[in-house]
Amino acid sequence: MKPILIEVGLNEAVGREQHPGVPRTPREIAADILEVADAGAGVVHFHARDPVSDAQRLDDTGLYREAMLEVRRSGCPVQMYPSYAPWVTEGPDPLDARFGHVLALADDPELGLQVAPLDMGSLNLAVTRDGRLPAQVLEAPLEASVHLNPLPQLARMLRAYDARGLVASLAIFEPGHLRTTLALLDAGLCTRPLLKLCLSGTWLHGPLPDPAGLDEYLRLLDALRGDRALEWICAPSGLGSPERLEALVRAAVERGGHVRVGIGDDPAAAAGCSNRELVETVVRIAAEHGRRPARLAELPGLAPAAAPQSAEE
Repeated sequence: MKPILIEVGLNEAVGREQHPGVPRTPREIAADILEVADAGAGVVHFHARDPVSDAQRLDDTGLYREAMLEVRRSGCPVQMYPSYAPWVTEGPDPLDARFGHVLALADDPELGLQVAPLDMGSLNLAVTRDGRLPAQVLEAPLEASVHLNPLPQLARMLRAYDARGLVASLAIFEPGHLRTTLALLDAGLCTRPLLKLCLSGTWLHGPLPDPAGLDEYLRLLDALRGDRALEWICAPSGLGSPERLEALVRAAVERGGHVRVGIGDDPAAAAGCSNRELVETVVRIAAEHGRRPARLAELPGLAPAAAPQSAEE
């Protein structure tokens, strides 16, 4: 049977009040990465956070590097990748401000980074609470209320990732994002795509976070993929119970896809569990279907390229 790639959303913006086990400092992050890798995770995504204030430091090359380097010096080969800031900033090159740290990490020979993030369309930054929109969302400044990912940005970053031979982790929050992604592939961009099908219980985007919602994405993917063999990950987030999370994990495993779990994505559904235990649950469910944990390079289309021609954008 096809092996399964398990990705972990390690911490995101989750606070200790939401989950006491969320890792925050570079040392805590590195230790947690080693734990989930030992349990079977093949890819880990994490947010750099200030070691003192715990504030998000999404573009802090040094904090990302500190955690990644500790993992590499332990001899662990697991793949890790950072986040990027959601807002287009001012300056001579706004994209450099958003993605400069990603490319710097990819160009660091000590880190062996093979995965880079990209969200495949713009979306409103609207998180519900108990199914309702908080007042602060409705009153947020316009510049902080939209996550902008216009097509010229997507094309430029995909070229930069292709030049480095990177796997592009393509976050798809809406069916329209999936159509955009497949059109960009048709245009010859993105040689190593990994489609991350996002299903959220708190963000007002995409299909409902249940097996039927996953099938909505897969119906569209099957209709438009042609003869391409594309790997996809089911990425649940904001779910309120472990039962809902397990239902989506089982659906993805049964449909031949890959799975992302983590305290950072689902602090409520992960209550009482560590990131390692979440991975162990996926490993157990996958084994019921004859599937074992995989490393990134084992999957067709995601193995490292022989030699990138250039690191130029």
